[in-house]
Amino acid sequence: MRRLEAVPENIDAWLLEFAFTSAQLAYDWPLLSVTEQFRARSFHHYQDQIRFVSARAALKRLLAERVGILPERLTISITAFGKPYLAQHTEIQFNLAHAGSFALIAMSSAGKIGIDIERCDRDITGLIHYVLSPLESTRACWPEKRFVDLWVAKEAVLKALGLGIAENLQDISVLPEPGSRYCIAHEHPDWGNIRAWPIEAPENYAAALALIH
Repeated sequence: MRRLEAVPENIDAWLLEFAFTSAQLAYDWPLLSVTEQFRARSFHHYQDQIRFVSARAALKRLLAERVGILPERLTISITAFGKPYLAQHTEIQFNLAHAGSFALIAMSSAGKIGIDIERCDRDITGLIHYVLSPLESTRACWPEKRFVDLWVAKEAVLKALGLGIAENLQDISVLPEPGSRYCIAHEHPDWGNIRAWPIEAPENYAAALALIH
């Protein structure tokens, strides 16, 4: 697991590359709760099991170090929309995403956080009109070749908000700006101040990070 250096202030982020081996699974499995182990077994494909187990174990190790307990004793709760949180340490905001051979973990005490990573070669047939907001369509600022950059930015924002992805994609407008940050537009004043950035990702992947405070 490698810590990312080029991330915004007050945010920590790590990149994990999966080792698709039974040895890695055996190493990480004891850190999971009974509920997490049950969920891991529900995945039909072995690689999906590895992704879930290794990413959750890595997250637990990082959180346990921060709060000062053993990772196997750490309980991660889940909201109705699947966002993880620590019931006893709500000041620590964190998020997790994985795709292909990699996972990203983000952590902050400065606000609600979301992160996403996707492969750039994913099939986007028919998706772009489903994802674009009216403002994004009017501005024509996202050519199809950059669709995955838009997708990860929106998903990171919605994960930070703790909302369902499919139901709210068109409620968020992500507008490219000069430099290293996106402009986020929406019509929900209760959502707070949302900031989002593209971040470092492995070759043929795209990733983004969002913070709300």
